[in-house]
Amino acid sequence: MKGRNYTAVTSEEGKVFFDSNILVYFVDERDPEKQNIAKELIADAAQKQNGMISTQSLQEFYNVTTKKLKCPKDKATELVKMFSELFPVTKVSVPLIMDAIDISIKNDLSFWDSLILSAATDTGCIIVYSEDMNNGQIISGAKILNPFAEVAA
Repeated sequence: MKGRNYTAVTSEEGKVFFDSNILVYFVDERDPEKQNIAKELIADAAQKQNGMISTQSLQEFYNVTTKKLKCPKDKATELVKMFSELFPVTKVSVPLIMDAIDISIKNDLSFWDSLILSAATDTGCIIVYSEDMNNGQIISGAKILNPFAEVAA
């Protein structure tokens, strides 16, 4: 991972948050390069104990992998369990929803992306790994990094 723009931060630098699309690429064999990047990021954060996810990330992961990737439901369930054991899971709450609405309005973002950012900043994450948001943008103190930006270029 050295030399790439997606090098994971160290635990001294702060916590990182995974959007569901990073979790999905962990199992998506259709794009081996993105899968390897996702696996590296997740393994690095697990080793450094600086990764975070939310109930939203887990729900979206399960939905996408079982519907779009046709992953067997029992395997997807095992993966949800694995991710929830690897990383602390932030539960979506009414205060997070209200904060997400505010983030959405102020930054002209979708509600769902804003909810990811709300959960990330609520837990003190300084990096949000996501393919769906603006790479490099800083919102509410969290920097969005698309670890696949070089792959797509």
